[in-house]
Amino acid sequence: MAHINLSHRRTHNTLLISRLLNQREGASPFTLVLDTLEQPAKPLLREYIRRAQLSKTHTIFLSFETPHPPTGVDTFISCWNKSPQQIAQAVSTAITTANKRCLLLIDSLTSLSRASVQPRTDVNLTAFLMSLLQPPRGSQASISLVAVYHLDIPMQTAASPYSPSPLSLLEYLATTVITVHSLSILLSDKQARERSLGAPSYGLAEEKQGVLIGLKPQRSIRAEHRGIVLQLEHRRKSGRGVLEWYFLPEKVPAKVSPSAFKEVVSLLDDHPLFRKVEDAPQQDADQDLADVTFSLGLTERQRLERDGVVLPYFDAQKAGGGGGEGGRILYDMGAEDDFDEEEDEI
Repeated sequence: MAHINLSHRRTHNTLLISRLLNQREGASPFTLVLDTLEQPAKPLLREYIRRAQLSKTHTIFLSFETPHPPTGVDTFISCWNKSPQQIAQAVSTAITTANKRCLLLIDSLTSLSRASVQPRTDVNLTAFLMSLLQPPRGSQASISLVAVYHLDIPMQTAASPYSPSPLSLLEYLATTVITVHSLSILLSDKQARERSLGAPSYGLAEEKQGVLIGLKPQRSIRAEHRGIVLQLEHRRKSGRGVLEWYFLPEKVPAKVSPSAFKEVVSLLDDHPLFRKVEDAPQQDADQDLADVTFSLGLTERQRLERDGVVLPYFDAQKAGGGGGEGGRILYDMGAEDDFDEEEDEI
């Protein structure tokens, strides 16, 4: 049954990640990508841009920390020193000009999240994100939003103790949350678990002065096995959640070709370095007992004789010993039995 469940999971969850990355039929209006210094989200954003090019989707890149437009972006908006109203106006103009399906990419929500918790600013993070998802008046364009949030950057707590943190608010609003992980770190964790050891720490988790990015062990990983790991949490319209781990390879076809439309993302369980050893299929009973020097089976005659034996409790349930009287113990004394009259009287 294990291989059947894995095949079922592979079919459905691979189709799910394909719909989410291709932004088909509004599969996820708001996708939140969580990254760290150990594994930035840039490879995943490049994959979004590549798929948008293949599907003729207009890509709008909102830059808070990227100095130059990435390759394949249709509209590049620099958000440095701009208010949320100015950014929303620039996005509305770009969507109106394109007048087709649009993909909004935000490289960092750190500055907006920090401004939303400061008491002297009037930045409403929820209202700003919702304004980006609403198409301009008179436009029939469908909009999908993909935003990156850096987990390593400390965030000031909200002024009110009853207000949620920006990360909690974003995770609540997002229909899909993707956390990117480093393949080398996950391999180190896997090897530590197999040896019953504690997982090693890297980067800021090492809590060493001056260490921002950990020194990962050098591994001889083949080129086709290199990439990043995606931890997906998707919330369906029915309320049912889907949790899955995927592998995004490092090298993907950059040019538009028939092979470029082939799905490159796979389940992490299918990766050669994470593939679990499946149990060997159960063999036939005769093959299992081939090396035994004696027979453990029954012949047809022995099986018939065994079925013809009447056990004592069957005889006790016949008329006169069953019904409301309960069962009786039937015992025939043999010549070797020692009869004691005193015990019989008791």
